[in-house]
Amino acid sequence: MTARIVLRWHRHRLVQERTGSKIHGFEVRGRRRNATLVSGTEVLFLPADFPTLDSVTVYNGWFPALARPIAAMSAITAAATRIPLGRTVLDVVTRPMIGPPGGPDAAERARTCSHVVAVASSDAAPPAEVHVEGPSAYSLTGELMAWAAQHLATTPPRTAGVVGPVEAFGFDTLRDGCAEIGLTPV
Repeated sequence: MTARIVLRWHRHRLVQERTGSKIHGFEVRGRRRNATLVSGTEVLFLPADFPTLDSVTVYNGWFPALARPIAAMSAITAAATRIPLGRTVLDVVTRPMIGPPGGPDAAERARTCSHVVAVASSDAAPPAEVHVEGPSAYSLTGELMAWAAQHLATTPPRTAGVVGPVEAFGFDTLRDGCAEIGLTPV
């Protein structure tokens, strides 16, 4: 286990931060839930698609009750990896906590859903917030990738190369694809 660095879009530029170094509270189904800072490609693609965005930050709220301990562990991990043998000691200590690879089985994934909160801020307007729910977080990426592959098999992308989903598919097509896999506004 090592402290990881993530990118955020902050004040119109990319900045580096330590994973878990920030905690943000979100309202989810009438309850306040904490989430911790994680990496996400949104910080790379959204500012290009929406140039007035001042900030893009990605948080993970899978374990809201553990947000503060995760932030503390991230700080401890960052400090420990700076000393000789620190990384080795951390790997040995945390290996039993990681669990088997592969995530939950199909039955468990069918019982859970994802709840995504997007908060957009711009120089010209107050922050806007959108909530969507859909398949289990473990299934969501696979479902989106399968949709994209099927779409690209019959329709060329709007822009070739390494681009974000809005640039590749267009906003309306991407929105419709998300709805197709069960990602819906709440």
